[in-house]
Amino acid sequence: MQNFFWLAALCGALFVGNARADDAALSDAIEEFTLGNGLEVIVIPNHRVPAVSHMIWYRIGAADDPIGKSGLAHYHEHMMFQGTEKLNRGEYSKAVSEKGGDENAFTGYDATSYYINIVKSELPLAMELEAERMKGLKPEPADALKEKEVIIEERRSRIENSPFALLAEQVNAALYRNHPYHWPVIGWMHEMQGLTAQDVLDFHNRFYHPNNAFLIVSGDVTGAEVRALAEKYYGALPKAIIPARTWNDEPPHNAQRRVSLRHANVKQESWFRSYATSSVVYGDKEHALPLFLLSQLMGGGKTSRLYKALVLEQKIATSVDAGYNGFTLGPAEFSFSVVPAPGVGLDVIEKAVDVAIARVLKDGFSADELLRAKTLLKAETLYARDGLTSMARIMGWLKICGLPTDYFTRWPAMIEAVTGEQIAKAAQDALVITHAVTATLLPEDAAPKISGGAP
Repeated sequence: MQNFFWLAALCGALFVGNARADDAALSDAIEEFTLGNGLEVIVIPNHRVPAVSHMIWYRIGAADDPIGKSGLAHYHEHMMFQGTEKLNRGEYSKAVSEKGGDENAFTGYDATSYYINIVKSELPLAMELEAERMKGLKPEPADALKEKEVIIEERRSRIENSPFALLAEQVNAALYRNHPYHWPVIGWMHEMQGLTAQDVLDFHNRFYHPNNAFLIVSGDVTGAEVRALAEKYYGALPKAIIPARTWNDEPPHNAQRRVSLRHANVKQESWFRSYATSSVVYGDKEHALPLFLLSQLMGGGKTSRLYKALVLEQKIATSVDAGYNGFTLGPAEFSFSVVPAPGVGLDVIEKAVDVAIARVLKDGFSADELLRAKTLLKAETLYARDGLTSMARIMGWLKICGLPTDYFTRWPAMIEAVTGEQIAKAAQDALVITHAVTATLLPEDAAPKISGGAP
């Protein structure tokens, strides 16, 4: 069960494995520079079509919500479209759409990002609009109230009416006892209802400055073109003193936890487990690459251990999956999810998964399994370079995690270098039951669990 659903998808299809010559050419083509006010800029040339993706990232997200005001970063993201000194409500989006572009934004725990995809000739417009929003917000009181109702309705539709989403946030709340990943990105309903326009303005004035942001422009541009435009539109914005991030860390996890949710909308029982573990920059960072491979080996498709054991051999499950969202500033999650076959109890599923994990910890993986997993993990990312936004997102998360841009092109070689011994060590450290939350999703009127099959 993943912490950020859009990030989980990204991490499941991250990074390109291509010829070394192409990787070297891409590394050489990417340009980076910093304006005098601290705004960092990354330029990713892609001359296939005369279009650009303009993506501004802020080093602020839901994990920075003040205590008692969960959902503020997300509310602020919505309010960025509600008016500034020069732009009335809706004028930002209208200006982009009239030029044939599209725009949107997303909030995660570690960052918030806003993007515009548009023809190359309108890149100055994109920068002008985004610089205006960075400068400051000036929403009408009625618009602020209306937008709060929008995010509250979003929570009702996406969380309250979704059993999986409800379970996911309860798992996070149990998995993280002290870290701000504990609360949902969208916020708890009762705290969202108390958010105000002044909260948004204070948040913006504290964090939305050029030296707390970076710009990524991907597409039919050169570094020189982007530098000139960035200096013109962003260069005059003043830097500010940005409060340091002060996130609480996790205490030792000494007991396994269980969460069970019954819901009227559930038709099929499901079983989940999430472990809090290291990421690329948190905890035992050396385990991150092996954990990406472990995820592929355990539940990454029909050749994975769990699929073969539970679906093909024992026939006690209809689907299995494993995931690892390792590109996080705080603790990451390693997760399993299983849908049982008809008539098979969740207790049987849990025992079968535990047996499979124990076998991996004892015997590891064969050379053939490791070769296949490495090939698949690199091949899954083959098409990332074709899109404008996908490249900008990948580079954005690398930048948020403090990783260099060439991490992208070094990814295939780094994956290839991971050994079976490193995967075994990472598995032993990550798959500790006291670090985990085991969860079940059940129909509201489910009868007592029925066991069937044998692991």
